[in-house]
Amino acid sequence: GLLSQPYFELPETSMPQVPRRWSDIRRATISYGHGINVSLLQTVAAGAAMVNGGIYFEPRLINDRPVSGQRVISPQTSALLRDMMRAVVTQGTASKADVAGYPVLGKTGTAEKIVAGAYDKDMNIASFMGAFPADDPAYAFIVMLDEPKKVPGLAPRNTAGWNAVPVAARIVERIAPLLDLMPSHMEDSLKLATFTREAL
Repeated sequence: GLLSQPYFELPETSMPQVPRRWSDIRRATISYGHGINVSLLQTVAAGAAMVNGGIYFEPRLINDRPVSGQRVISPQTSALLRDMMRAVVTQGTASKADVAGYPVLGKTGTAEKIVAGAYDKDMNIASFMGAFPADDPAYAFIVMLDEPKKVPGLAPRNTAGWNAVPVAARIVERIAPLLDLMPSHMEDSLKLATFTREAL
Protein backbone atom coordinates (compact mmCIF):
# COMPACT_ATOMS: atom_id res chain seq x y z
CA GLY A 1 0.00 0.00 0.00
CA LEU A 2 2.99 2.36 0.04
CA LEU A 3 2.69 3.28 -3.64
CA SER A 4 -0.98 4.25 -3.70
CA GLN A 5 -3.25 6.70 -1.89
CA PRO A 6 -4.69 5.10 1.25
CA TYR A 7 -8.39 5.07 1.95
CA PHE A 8 -9.08 6.94 5.18
CA GLU A 9 -12.03 8.78 6.68
CA LEU A 10 -10.21 12.13 6.67
CA PRO A 11 -9.87 13.88 3.30
CA GLU A 12 -6.33 15.12 3.98
CA THR A 13 -4.72 11.87 2.88
CA SER A 14 -2.68 12.20 -0.28
CA MET A 15 -0.77 10.22 -2.85
CA PRO A 16 2.74 9.21 -1.82
CA GLN A 17 5.59 10.81 -3.74
CA VAL A 18 7.38 8.18 -5.78
CA PRO A 19 9.89 8.30 -8.65
CA ARG A 20 8.53 9.10 -12.09
CA ARG A 21 11.08 6.73 -13.57
CA TRP A 22 12.21 3.60 -11.76
CA SER A 23 15.87 3.43 -12.69
CA ASP A 24 18.23 0.80 -11.25
CA ILE A 25 19.63 3.27 -8.74
CA ARG A 26 16.09 4.32 -7.69
CA ARG A 27 15.13 0.68 -7.09
CA ALA A 28 18.25 0.16 -5.00
CA THR A 29 17.99 3.29 -2.85
CA ILE A 30 14.21 3.15 -2.34
CA SER A 31 14.72 -0.03 -0.29
CA TYR A 32 16.08 2.11 2.55
CA GLY A 33 13.80 5.09 2.11
CA HIS A 34 15.45 7.33 -0.48
CA GLY A 35 13.29 8.58 -3.32
CA ILE A 36 9.92 7.83 -1.75
CA ASN A 37 7.80 9.96 0.56
CA VAL A 38 4.81 8.41 2.32
CA SER A 39 2.54 9.63 5.09
CA LEU A 40 3.00 8.69 8.73
CA LEU A 41 -0.32 6.86 8.51
CA GLN A 42 0.99 4.60 5.75
CA THR A 43 4.28 4.10 7.57
CA VAL A 44 2.76 2.97 10.85
CA ALA A 45 0.24 0.71 9.05
CA ALA A 46 3.11 -0.99 7.23
CA GLY A 47 5.08 -1.19 10.48
CA ALA A 48 2.17 -2.85 12.24
CA ALA A 49 2.02 -5.51 9.53
CA MET A 50 5.74 -6.16 9.99
CA VAL A 51 5.32 -7.13 13.64
CA ASN A 52 1.76 -8.45 14.02
CA GLY A 53 2.38 -11.74 12.27
CA GLY A 54 2.44 -10.34 8.74
CA ILE A 55 -1.14 -9.14 8.18
CA TYR A 56 -1.77 -5.68 6.72
CA PHE A 57 -4.90 -3.91 7.94
CA GLU A 58 -6.10 -0.69 6.35
CA PRO A 59 -6.13 1.99 9.07
CA ARG A 60 -9.55 3.16 10.16
CA LEU A 61 -11.00 5.71 12.55
CA ILE A 62 -14.44 4.09 12.63
CA ASN A 63 -14.92 0.32 12.89
CA ASP A 64 -18.30 0.18 11.16
CA ARG A 65 -17.68 -2.99 9.16
CA PRO A 66 -15.83 -6.28 9.57
CA VAL A 67 -12.07 -5.86 9.40
CA SER A 68 -10.25 -8.19 7.07
CA GLY A 69 -6.52 -8.15 6.63
CA GLN A 70 -4.20 -9.17 3.84
CA ARG A 71 -1.12 -11.30 4.39
CA VAL A 72 1.96 -9.42 3.15
CA ILE A 73 4.77 -11.36 4.86
CA SER A 74 5.01 -14.77 6.48
CA PRO A 75 4.61 -15.30 10.24
CA GLN A 76 8.23 -16.47 10.35
CA THR A 77 9.50 -13.27 8.71
CA SER A 78 7.36 -11.20 11.08
CA ALA A 79 8.88 -13.02 14.06
CA LEU A 80 12.38 -12.27 12.76
CA LEU A 81 11.47 -8.60 12.29
CA ARG A 82 10.14 -8.43 15.85
CA ASP A 83 13.43 -9.83 17.12
CA MET A 84 15.46 -7.37 15.04
CA MET A 85 13.33 -4.39 16.08
CA ARG A 86 13.57 -5.45 19.72
CA ALA A 87 17.36 -5.56 19.33
CA VAL A 88 17.25 -1.95 18.06
CA VAL A 89 15.94 -1.07 21.53
CA THR A 90 18.06 -3.41 23.65
CA GLN A 91 21.33 -3.05 21.73
CA GLY A 92 20.97 -0.31 19.14
CA THR A 93 19.97 3.26 18.40
CA ALA A 94 16.72 3.21 20.40
CA SER A 95 18.17 2.33 23.80
CA LYS A 96 16.15 5.13 25.43
CA ALA A 97 12.84 3.59 24.27
CA ASP A 98 12.29 0.94 26.90
CA VAL A 99 9.68 1.51 29.57
CA ALA A 100 9.65 -0.52 32.79
CA GLY A 101 7.04 -3.26 32.45
CA TYR A 102 6.23 -2.43 28.82
CA PRO A 103 9.00 -3.66 26.49
CA VAL A 104 9.07 -1.74 23.23
CA LEU A 105 10.38 -2.69 19.80
CA GLY A 106 11.00 -0.29 16.94
CA LYS A 107 13.19 1.39 14.39
CA THR A 108 14.74 4.84 14.39
CA GLY A 109 14.95 7.08 11.35
CA THR A 110 16.97 10.23 10.82
CA ALA A 111 16.65 12.03 7.49
CA GLU A 112 18.69 15.06 6.55
CA LYS A 113 16.57 17.84 5.07
CA ILE A 114 17.30 19.30 1.66
CA VAL A 115 18.24 22.97 1.79
CA ALA A 116 19.09 24.84 -1.43
CA GLY A 117 19.34 21.56 -3.33
CA ALA A 118 21.72 19.82 -0.91
CA TYR A 119 21.41 17.75 2.25
CA ASP A 120 21.96 19.76 5.45
CA LYS A 121 23.57 17.68 8.21
CA ASP A 122 22.30 20.08 10.89
CA MET A 123 18.62 19.94 9.88
CA ASN A 124 16.93 16.60 10.36
CA ILE A 125 13.58 14.94 10.46
CA ALA A 126 13.80 12.36 13.25
CA SER A 127 11.33 9.54 13.72
CA PHE A 128 10.77 6.40 15.73
CA MET A 129 8.27 3.75 14.67
CA GLY A 130 7.51 1.04 17.18
CA ALA A 131 5.07 -1.29 18.86
CA PHE A 132 4.42 -2.72 22.32
CA PRO A 133 4.39 -5.04 24.20
CA ALA A 134 7.38 -6.40 22.30
CA ASP A 135 6.60 -10.09 22.84
CA ASP A 136 3.02 -9.80 21.56
CA PRO A 137 2.50 -6.38 19.94
CA ALA A 138 -0.97 -4.93 20.40
CA TYR A 139 -0.30 -1.25 19.66
CA ALA A 140 1.82 0.42 16.99
CA PHE A 141 2.92 4.05 16.94
CA ILE A 142 5.15 6.54 15.20
CA VAL A 143 6.71 9.73 16.56
CA MET A 144 8.22 12.31 14.22
CA LEU A 145 10.05 15.54 15.08
CA ASP A 146 10.87 18.18 12.47
CA GLU A 147 14.26 19.83 13.00
CA PRO A 148 14.84 18.69 16.58
CA LYS A 149 17.45 20.55 18.58
CA LYS A 150 20.75 18.89 19.35
CA VAL A 151 20.98 17.21 22.73
CA PRO A 152 23.83 18.88 24.62
CA GLY A 153 26.75 16.84 25.87
CA LEU A 154 30.21 15.71 24.91
CA ALA A 155 28.92 14.84 21.45
CA PRO A 156 25.73 16.87 20.78
CA ARG A 157 23.31 14.97 18.57
CA ASN A 158 20.03 15.59 16.80
CA THR A 159 19.39 12.05 15.60
CA ALA A 160 16.21 10.13 16.42
CA GLY A 161 17.74 8.11 19.23
CA TRP A 162 18.26 11.29 21.22
CA ASN A 163 14.88 12.98 20.71
CA ALA A 164 12.08 11.02 19.00
CA VAL A 165 12.89 7.88 20.98
CA PRO A 166 12.67 9.43 24.49
CA VAL A 167 9.42 11.16 23.48
CA ALA A 168 7.99 7.81 22.37
CA ALA A 169 9.04 6.20 25.64
CA ARG A 170 7.21 8.87 27.63
CA ILE A 171 4.09 8.38 25.49
CA VAL A 172 4.13 4.60 26.04
CA GLU A 173 4.71 5.10 29.75
CA ARG A 174 1.65 7.34 30.00
CA ILE A 175 -0.80 5.50 27.74
CA ALA A 176 -0.01 1.82 28.45
CA PRO A 177 -1.81 1.87 31.84
CA LEU A 178 -4.78 3.66 30.22
CA LEU A 179 -5.03 0.76 27.76
CA ASP A 180 -5.38 -1.70 30.68
CA LEU A 181 -2.09 -3.37 29.79
CA MET A 182 -0.59 -5.12 32.78
CA PRO A 183 3.16 -4.50 33.24
CA SER A 184 5.18 -7.58 32.35
CA HIS A 185 6.71 -7.88 35.83
CA MET A 186 3.20 -8.03 37.31
CA GLU A 187 2.24 -10.75 34.80
CA ASP A 188 5.28 -12.75 35.91
CA SER A 189 4.27 -12.30 39.55
CA LEU A 190 0.71 -13.48 38.83
CA LYS A 191 2.00 -16.53 36.93
CA LEU A 192 4.29 -17.39 39.83
CA ALA A 193 1.46 -16.96 42.34
CA THR A 194 -0.84 -19.18 40.25
CA PHE A 195 1.87 -21.85 39.94
CA THR A 196 2.46 -21.75 43.71
CA ARG A 197 -1.25 -22.12 44.49
CA GLU A 198 -1.55 -25.06 42.09
CA ALA A 199 1.48 -26.70 43.66
CA LEU A 200 -0.18 -26.50 47.08
